[in-house]
Amino acid sequence: MFSGKTEELLRRVRRAKIARRKVQLFKPAIDNRYHATQVLPHFLAHASDEKLQVGEVAHVVLQAREILSLVEPDTDLVAIEEAQFFDIFLTEAIRILSRQGKDVLLSLLDQDYRRLPFPIPGSDRTVGEYLAMAHESLKLSAICVVCGAEAHHSQKLVLKAVHEGKPEYVPASYYGETVTVGTSQDILQEKLFADNQPEFAQFVYEARCRNCHTVPDEPES
Repeated sequence: MFSGKTEELLRRVRRAKIARRKVQLFKPAIDNRYHATQVLPHFLAHASDEKLQVGEVAHVVLQAREILSLVEPDTDLVAIEEAQFFDIFLTEAIRILSRQGKDVLLSLLDQDYRRLPFPIPGSDRTVGEYLAMAHESLKLSAICVVCGAEAHHSQKLVLKAVHEGKPEYVPASYYGETVTVGTSQDILQEKLFADNQPEFAQFVYEARCRNCHTVPDEPES
């Protein structure tokens, strides 16, 4: 997370439009953190309405099957944001779209917070299948918030306690829920304080390198 995948996806979408290619952008309904119908970069999570033109309008769908029914015949590029949240039918959708001659661009997390291949919801398979079949996928590195090194892992943190109005987060157990939607601690707390809400998020994410990333209770094999 926080590696710039969304910004790069938006850049690719706009370049395709400049080239006069027809583009359709899709996002999962579960990801409504920043805007209901637009894809926005993380750093603009709290942008004012006047700045929303930096995003791109997307088709919001609950299931991958809906993508096929919404893609128009003359579409050249199908771009999918947060593809890891879609069900296993996305594999079939990518295959069909590719056979129709359409390019499929995915922005997704390929690993969960345990550093394992991201599981496809409701399946025993992983998003590695999406990566193998898509025309192109975006895998970028972030910056570790602990030491500043290149970060390739998402550190999931869960709320342990609140001391004097400040939350204390600790690394999530290996056996916690793997498919959850979250954002960074700084962004979440900024929003909470701005809205004068006393509640704190039960979990947040940070980008970390392999040396700073920890997973309690992780089995040896």
